[in-house]
Formats: sequence, C-alpha cells, structure tokens
Amino acid sequence: MAQQKPRITFGSPPEPRNRALIDGLVEIDGYEIEHIGKYSPGEFHYRFVQGEYDLCEMSTATFMRAKEKGKRFIALPVFFQRGPRQRNIFYCEGKLKHPSELKGKKVGAFRYGATAVAWARGFLLDECGIKTTDVDWFVSGREVFIADKLPVKVERLDPPPPFGQEKAQLAELVSKGTLGAALVPGDSGYLGLFGGGEVPGEMGKFPGVKPLFEDTDEIVRWVKRSGIYPIIHLMAMKMETAERYPDLPAKLIEAFRESMKLATKYMTAGEVAGYAKEREVLGEDPYAYVLGETEKRTMRALNRYQIEQGLMKTELPLESLFVREAFA
Repeated sequence: MAQQKPRITFGSPPEPRNRALIDGLVEIDGYEIEHIGKYSPGEFHYRFVQGEYDLCEMSTATFMRAKEKGKRFIALPVFFQRGPRQRNIFYCEGKLKHPSELKGKKVGAFRYGATAVAWARGFLLDECGIKTTDVDWFVSGREVFIADKLPVKVERLDPPPPFGQEKAQLAELVSKGTLGAALVPGDSGYLGLFGGGEVPGEMGKFPGVKPLFEDTDEIVRWVKRSGIYPIIHLMAMKMETAERYPDLPAKLIEAFRESMKLATKYMTAGEVAGYAKEREVLGEDPYAYVLGETEKRTMRALNRYQIEQGLMKTELPLESLFVREAFA
C-alpha cells in the first residue's frame, strides 16, 4: 500500500504566478497541496495569523510584526505583489496644492498597519518630510495584527466594512474634504510604475478624487535612486511545518519558480507586455524569487518605516525572517 503524501494547506488568491501550482501543472515531489482561494488578501492574512494554513500569501508588514512578537512563521523568498505605492495616495483635486499641506490634516487609510499604507507613509516621510505624527489618522477597515498603542491618534469606522470593501468610505470623505488624503490598496507591478489599473477608477467614483503622485518618470527615478522596489506580499509558512518537513522549503521555492515561468499562460497579451516593460525598466526581474540586494534593501526599509510609524520597535535580522535556503 502506497504511503499517503503529507498534505500542505496553501491559502492565496489565484493569480498568474501561482496558477500552475494550483492547477497541478507544477507538482511538489512527496507532497500534496490543498489550495484555498476563496478569501480576499486581507482575510487570508488575518486567518493565517490566527493559525490557519501551513503556507499563505501574507502582508509583508504584518509578517514582520508577527515575527517581532514571537509568532513562529518563516518566509520564502517568493514575492507575488511588488511595486511603488505613490499611486495609492489619493487626494481631492483643488483642495491640496502641495503634499506638505497634509501636515496637520486628517489622513485616511484602509488599515493603519497594511503594507501598502506603511510604504506610502514611508515615501511621504523620505520624500516629502511628512512624519507619521504630523497628521491624524482615520481607518475604515479591520486591522490585522497591530499594536494596541500607537504614537498617533487613530479614529476608526465602527463597525468596519468586510475585508476588500474599505475604499468607498475613504473616497467619499476625501471628495468632501473631510480627509486631506487617503492611502488605499494600490495596483501592483507595472501598473504601480506606469499607471492604469482598477484603483483610480474605483476611487474616482467620487468627484475630484485622484492620485496625488502620477508622474511616471518621477516614480521610476525614485525606484532607481532609492534602490527600493516595495514588497507588498510574500509567501510565509508555519515554522512547525518547516521543521516537520525539512526538505519542503527548498521544494516550495523551486515549485513557485517553476510556476512563475508558466505565468504567461494565464496572462493577457497586455499583462505580458506590461511585465516585460517592468523588467526592462528595472534592469532585473522582481519576480525571480531571490533574496537579492534589492530585496534585502527593501525589507530593511520597511522595517525602518514600521518603527517610525509605531508598528514595530526593533530591527530584525534578515536571517530571522527567511528560510536558510533563501541565502543559498
């Protein structure tokens, strides 16, 4: 009688880079993958922190906070969502002449602790001189693993809307001028670099609401000057799963790389062209699933931003965050 293979639960929304693994075109020798894909990204993050799934696509900022607090998670160098987050900072046209005018105003966010929000605040700090404590904060959605005490005043929508439905309230308040700006989930990858995508249209359903930063050349220059290419989601796994199956991390990394090579099978021609242009502009493939110098610099920057924002207290060694195979 054949020995039953260990079953590894994997929580993640289906997307082109993981579809070949989900569809069984890429297999993991010695293991069966049970994919769960029915939740929004935010709810997946929440459920994983609560103990569900062996393996899960996770908010990078939440992962780092969970590690600091002693949660037994470990990351693979697998980064599905990346890209600059300037375009997810929205304001109302005519009500703000310069980003510096945000000081002293109330700014909205779909979650205070969301990775996209942490990156946007970090950009405002480094490039506009706006500290997190320079503004008051309004949060429309439900937090995922966040500290009870923050260095800023945070007003919250109560009750919060379901995961994935947090943007409309923020857009309306920005349009009315109640909020000076709002930081929302942005479009990833080449859309973050070059524009387009769904988010501007969703936010623009209310009069005057548009991205505060839209200059593609400036955004590309920032990426090249800073050497940072934001990591929004990474692949995390339970430490106990990695310990129980010591050969699994290396096999997972290889499987995700193989799945990524088949991603164009699930992309439109426009998406294929967009990601090719993204690689060309960056001079490297941000989805090669390696922990290179750009990725190391990016992770350290997010750690620094979270400390400034009151979300973390310590700088974590990269060796504590990633499986040892990431450094091979």
